[in-house]
Formats: sequence, structure tokens, C-alpha cells
Amino acid sequence: MLTLESLQGSGLPLLTWLLERCKRPEVVVADIFTEEAMIMLADRLTTPLQFIHYAWRALEEAYVAGQKLVDSETVLEVLVPDLDGLEPRLMRLGYPVKSLCEALNARPAEIRAFLRGRLAQGRMQELHQELLKLGVVA
Repeated sequence: MLTLESLQGSGLPLLTWLLERCKRPEVVVADIFTEEAMIMLADRLTTPLQFIHYAWRALEEAYVAGQKLVDSETVLEVLVPDLDGLEPRLMRLGYPVKSLCEALNARPAEIRAFLRGRLAQGRMQELHQELLKLGVVA
């Protein structure tokens, strides 16, 4: 059974379920994605929208490259390198740079440096503590 409460350990079943509903009846999922590519997506993604978005991007990339099958190299090409970084996590929680600037009373350049880990350690800790006070666990 697939639930959307937590996708921890459910990525592969979710991806398989999505592909089963999107393919033609005579096509099998193994004719669309290699097992390695499916596992890579399942290991790296955490939300249903990410699965839809990156599976679609991988399909487009494979089509443009003339591939009949999405492989792990194609998946690597479309995945964002810092998918689990601080900025993408805060964005998923509804905190883009502009909102962070307002909430933390900081300039955009300072917030960008904070998100990339390029701020002085003391200021990094200060902003992190401010996020925690706001109830944002990043």
C-alpha cells in the first residue's frame, strides 16, 4: 500500500505507480526506465512533485538524446546537484530568499551567502537560531 504521509522507503513504489498510470497498456516500466535509474530517483527524491518533475525531465532528456530507455546517466544529468541543500529545502517549506530577508531582517546578498554556507560562522549561527525561533527547522 502506498501512502503520501511519508515517502521514506516508498520512492520506488511511488515511481512505479506513477509510470504504470502514464504508460500505454502494452508497455512495461522496464521498457521506459532502467532499474538503476529508478533506484537513483527513488533514493534522491522525497516528494511526489519531485518524482513527477524529474521523471518527466529524464524522459524529455532521453528523447532529445535519441535514447529508447532512461538510464542512470540521464537521471544524473537532470537532477539538481544540491537537491538536499539548505536553499532547496527552505524553498520547499515556502521560504524563498525574499521571505527569508523579511523574516530575518537581512539583505538578499547576506541570505544568499547564508544559504550557500559562505557567511561568517557567528552570523551563520545567529541566522540559524532566528530560523529556529520562527519554527523553521532547516
